[in-house]
Amino acid sequence: MEHMNSYLTGAQTLLLPRIDWNIRFFGAHTQTVPADWSMTTESHHAFEILIVLDGAQETRIDHEPFIVNSDDILLIPPGFEHTNKCISATSMTYFCAHFDIDEPSLRMRIMKNCDWVYKPSHLYHSQLKKCLQKWIDILHEPELSFTKAKLKAQMVLFELLEVLVDSQPVQTGIHANESMTTAKYAKEIAEAIKRAFKKNCTQGNSDYTIHIQPIIASLGISPNYGLEVFQKIYKMSPRTYLSDLKLQEAKILLQQPRISLNEISSRLGYKNLSHFSRQFKRWTGINPSDYRKNNCV
Repeated sequence: MEHMNSYLTGAQTLLLPRIDWNIRFFGAHTQTVPADWSMTTESHHAFEILIVLDGAQETRIDHEPFIVNSDDILLIPPGFEHTNKCISATSMTYFCAHFDIDEPSLRMRIMKNCDWVYKPSHLYHSQLKKCLQKWIDILHEPELSFTKAKLKAQMVLFELLEVLVDSQPVQTGIHANESMTTAKYAKEIAEAIKRAFKKNCTQGNSDYTIHIQPIIASLGISPNYGLEVFQKIYKMSPRTYLSDLKLQEAKILLQQPRISLNEISSRLGYKNLSHFSRQFKRWTGINPSDYRKNNCV
């Protein structure tokens, strides 16, 4: 036994990083629009990536114009107001998707020095295009099951994230330290909100309310400063982040037919089913029952 202890003491342990991320991928679609097509101003709490397959469009990001031609790839970080309009003589076809991940350092790495439009001559254009083409291919595989399509789409998302991280230079020096400190505080707040939500969700107490500012203060961070750094990193308020957690959990629970709608409502902190149903419809545009019918495992 003594020999075993000395062996363990002198052993070298190699550990892979712990992964505890919330990821989102939604709104992936191809569309062909007429020459006079345009969209109203919008912004998202997620990244938007788009490739023009045929034709051209003008995109204005915070009022700055960008021309996106056929085969160009457009990347819009969270929180930026933007509009799109077709500038082709006839029509335009594009593929678009939205994604997000709640890891602040990764988010910041992707957002730093974003190139907005990746032309075919860009060093990373071909790698980005391969990822987008894989998503497009999934759209044209009707024989795929719902679960298999989700798994394949998620694998492509991680490939895309790796390319985007590789395309951004590593920041060094004092500004890097400041950025990482800001990201660290934002991550701590996000994790604390997530823990509070999971704890209450597990208990299934419909009377609970999660108060954001006391959570921030419990971390030794000034609530006002905490709200500021969280908004800076996540491009959303902590309250909106909590709503996103509720929406993701609601979707997971709704795909499990053995769990009643009343129980789901209670787990998520709603006092009655009608309140939960109204909120879910605000989030998604459909009521929980219809979502369950369309997405039940």
